[in-house]
Amino acid sequence: MKEQLSVKQHERNEKKKKKLAALANLMELNDRDRLHEAEMAKKRDAVEVNEDAEKAGGAGAAPVAEEEDDGFVMVSNKRKQRNRLTIRSNPEQEAEGALEGEDSLDEPKSKRSRNDEAGGDRLPVDGLCALSEDQYKTLSAELRRRKRLLEDVPGLRLREMGQRASLDTPQHARTPIFLTDIQHLLMSALIGQKSPCRPDRWCSVEKWLSLSHSVVVILEGLSLYHYLSNESQFEATNRIFNTKLEMLLPPPQDEGQILDEIAQIPLTNVQAKQLIDEHGSLESAVELNKDPTLFVKTIFPIESSTPESLDTELHPDDKFPRTKLLLSALQMVDEGYPIPLQGELHSRFRSFKFTKKSYAPVTNRSPMYGVDCEMCRTVSGMNELTRISIVDEEYRTVYETLVMPDNRITDYLTQYSGITEDIMKKVTKQLKDVQKEVSALLPADAILVGQSLNSDLNAMRMMHPYVIDTSVCFNISGVRRRKSKLKHLAQTFLKETIQENEDGHDSIEDSLATLKLVKMKLANSIEFGDEILAQHKRLQELANACSGDTISNNLFAHVAKRDKRTAIVTVGDLQPRLKDVILRAGEAAPKDQSKAVRVHEVATSKEAVRKVNEIALENALTIANLPVPEQDFLLESAERSAAKLDRLIERLWNTVAHNGLFLVLMGGSAECTKGVAKIAIKRLNGSEQTSAPIGS
Repeated sequence: MKEQLSVKQHERNEKKKKKLAALANLMELNDRDRLHEAEMAKKRDAVEVNEDAEKAGGAGAAPVAEEEDDGFVMVSNKRKQRNRLTIRSNPEQEAEGALEGEDSLDEPKSKRSRNDEAGGDRLPVDGLCALSEDQYKTLSAELRRRKRLLEDVPGLRLREMGQRASLDTPQHARTPIFLTDIQHLLMSALIGQKSPCRPDRWCSVEKWLSLSHSVVVILEGLSLYHYLSNESQFEATNRIFNTKLEMLLPPPQDEGQILDEIAQIPLTNVQAKQLIDEHGSLESAVELNKDPTLFVKTIFPIESSTPESLDTELHPDDKFPRTKLLLSALQMVDEGYPIPLQGELHSRFRSFKFTKKSYAPVTNRSPMYGVDCEMCRTVSGMNELTRISIVDEEYRTVYETLVMPDNRITDYLTQYSGITEDIMKKVTKQLKDVQKEVSALLPADAILVGQSLNSDLNAMRMMHPYVIDTSVCFNISGVRRRKSKLKHLAQTFLKETIQENEDGHDSIEDSLATLKLVKMKLANSIEFGDEILAQHKRLQELANACSGDTISNNLFAHVAKRDKRTAIVTVGDLQPRLKDVILRAGEAAPKDQSKAVRVHEVATSKEAVRKVNEIALENALTIANLPVPEQDFLLESAERSAAKLDRLIERLWNTVAHNGLFLVLMGGSAECTKGVAKIAIKRLNGSEQTSAPIGS
């Protein structure tokens, strides 16, 4: 029995070897086909260039004779011929295989006949060369290596918000992504799964660590309008990129703002470690270094900054800037706040009013107002405003009124709202009256504070740019999407019991509680009341204690292996504020020059492209900032300038390595603040990595 089992094992091993030999043969044929296709493509390009040259040489040249085309395609029902490049064994082995007969083959006769009838390159297993044990092991290792390469290919997929921003989406339904979204993508590309800011809102990137490097090209001054008007001239660009998204940009008067925003991410692990040392964790550093009002200024009617608005002095009761608790435009979209953004949001909030006709820039001394509303269900099927309360920082009630909804009430929701039929009998004030009174009451830089304030503003049918939401800046669950109730927050931090009245909630009580919570947080730290930020800080302190210093830590252990350096290539001088950021980062580890941020200031775009070609493969991140002069896209020169930029983008694409991330950000101009983000991941054969959108 043992001898028979051993024979079977031997037969199985031989079959494995034969299959591996067949796979090796196919791999060789695929490699040859790939090389052949590349050579044919080069020949076709050369022929096209020659034809263009002949056409330009003179119209009098005799035309080249071509075969007649009658509009039909020849079709044959003949079986496909076998590939003549198939490697066979010697004739003696073939003869031996033929003598063994069909019974020695593993496949049933019916299956073999079907394969033969289908044509193709069917390889008789007994006709292949036998492999030695060493050849078998070597081939197995090579196949495993190739399989890993195929499995470790990074890919980018658009989620629903990303698909909405796609230029393939009709303009009326298109909602742009933010520059912050691109920042999150780059941060995750550098740091990986442990990045504190991830682009999950709009895309999903697979195999982060397989990205070889990232190249970002900023074309400042080239807007969405310029691109769409001259799209036919961007032939190479359109061939390279399948992912083209509309992007919301900072106000155009802030020169170099795109590069500044991108540079807010930790450009190297040295900078990241320095931020951790300064703020306790990278997550806290991101919260404290962001400017929440950056894109709000683009969306809302906010006046230009004045010297007074640039005052960074803290409120006497605060330990950190209160503006750092404001929701960004991106967060407002995510949380369902009414916001005048184009696309589906514009249609939804078309009838909403601004709380002010124009707003003043918010500062660290801007006043805060607690707001809470109560709603009842009406025949429209929606909850409509029936009561509103506003309190100031001194905890005084500055506005309190009942409101008669426009539609008939069907459910008073008394257990929550405290509103009854008797209370509403004599109410005559309407929503439009409340909107006028609230607008007159609030100062132009007022900060509204509330728990899930999006519900209150939707009930008020009003939009406001400066909002602090206690359901966002407080979190006791440790999960960002799992919001804590105001009642639990008040009990945990204020040691107060609220919402215990059997007759329903008291809107003044709720608005006071939210204001007290925010003032308590401002009197402590950015991590206070946020279990997620607190956990990251505790983990960082533990890692530092285990390593014995503040430089070595687990969070960036894998980044250090591949984060050689970051390079910024800019035409002209770099902005002083950005130079200062980079200088301070370099001082953190002056001896570690390999991880410094290198800045290359050049005179022209051509020099910038040449420099990127030289250094792109040496850096984990290379950023090229190339200004596009306004006169380049005047009517008479627009097409020529677009074609020139197209060639520039193609040259930069050719410098990107296999599995490299390539981003082109077309920045807004004075006429159009909308921009374009183009994203591609390079495959081994030089084409873009594409994936089907999630959910499609």
